[in-house]
Amino acid sequence: MRLLAALLVLCGTGLQPVAQPARGTGLQPVADKPLRILLLTGESDLPAHNWRDTAPVLRELLEKAGRFEVKVIEKVPGLTAGDLSGCDALVLHYNGPRWGAETERAVEAFIRSGKGMVALHGVSYGVFFGMEFRDRRWRPSSSGDPGWTAYPEMLGATWKSENIGHGKRHVFTVRWVDREHPIARGLEETFLADDELYHRMDLRPNARVLATAFSDPKTNGTGRDEPVIWAVPFGQGRIVHITLGHDPASMSRPGFVAAFTRATEGVASGG
Repeated sequence: MRLLAALLVLCGTGLQPVAQPARGTGLQPVADKPLRILLLTGESDLPAHNWRDTAPVLRELLEKAGRFEVKVIEKVPGLTAGDLSGCDALVLHYNGPRWGAETERAVEAFIRSGKGMVALHGVSYGVFFGMEFRDRRWRPSSSGDPGWTAYPEMLGATWKSENIGHGKRHVFTVRWVDREHPIARGLEETFLADDELYHRMDLRPNARVLATAFSDPKTNGTGRDEPVIWAVPFGQGRIVHITLGHDPASMSRPGFVAAFTRATEGVASGG
């Protein structure tokens, strides 16, 4: 009951506009009413992605933008369609156990109905794809579990278990290759990331690549441009996947901040 009450404070009809003027992300004119965001995280104890360190950073980035009201959900299983109904978008920052059929169906329906989601970094693989962590790497489930069947369509990509990886972490240049997309419009053509550069992902044909980065063989990369940010439709809704965001240092980069806050505003407002 306390969880539901907390959700209603954020997503219910009684939500009041923020008191101080919103600063905005530069994507759209500042509006009086904040966009209501649920940050879905928690439960994973994998050492590579410590959500306890990074989820507060993501929340702070959105709140500092002055455009959002943010609620962090650390126990996602059990959320229903009713819990999500008053929200504008989700931020997926999660690599833990499955949520159960009811919650997964609720998230699917929420986005299909015309809402949005931003998916970050470590959500690119794992149990939602029918994988399990075994022998120090992600592998196909030994039980034959196909995973959340709608999830690859939602994310706009799959990642074969034998291809999961990246070169040495380093500072690299990300280039906006679709500068007409609202998220990228008006930004500098490039920005610097200090992160892991995921490689060899298989994007769906309907994924619209917004930004790429060259995966340098000198850092054990592929020698080709790899997608870093893309947008994909899902029903009447929209999802943006950002493969960046490994840790607080990577999230502190101005280019990541701009991409993340603009993507969140875009999916939440229909941009």
